[in-house]
Amino acid sequence: MSEYDETELVNVRIRIPRDVLERIDLAAGPNGRQRFILEALLWRLDKEIPPVVLDLLDDVDELKLRVKHLEEARGTSIYRQDLTDKVRKEVCRDDLDRQILAYFLQHKGATTPELADELLDDETKRRTIHDRISKLNENAEEILGTEVLEFERGERAGKRGAWWISNISALVD
Repeated sequence: MSEYDETELVNVRIRIPRDVLERIDLAAGPNGRQRFILEALLWRLDKEIPPVVLDLLDDVDELKLRVKHLEEARGTSIYRQDLTDKVRKEVCRDDLDRQILAYFLQHKGATTPELADELLDDETKRRTIHDRISKLNENAEEILGTEVLEFERGERAGKRGAWWISNISALVD
């Protein structure tokens, strides 16, 4: 019992037949009942789920979290690098515009609520996204001579009323 800190210990109450308790007292001695029961429980747990398996499960969970973090961190940044310098610096006003275009490069199309939820963590800010897309198209028309995003009301690739890249060659190198 010394390997456990007193703050980690929890009281458990069980009901067992008297003859089982007498057998425990015979095997453990008069003062070793608690230690004996704990060791028996640990032995059974180790038999059912070995500590190595528990360690592996912990490692797998940790790896899942790390992969998820890396995917989120690198998700749009890889696509942002694909944008031409002219698009990044002149067409886009700020990082949100670059994130919008990177999202389109990654997913090909999106609805405004989807973009608002993904980029602004608020699905209700779809109007902000719509205004940004309109301004992006205006800037692209002015600087590149063509719009880069188009709105399609009908269903396309499982999305209804979504924006799609109309001129990918104007966006990437």
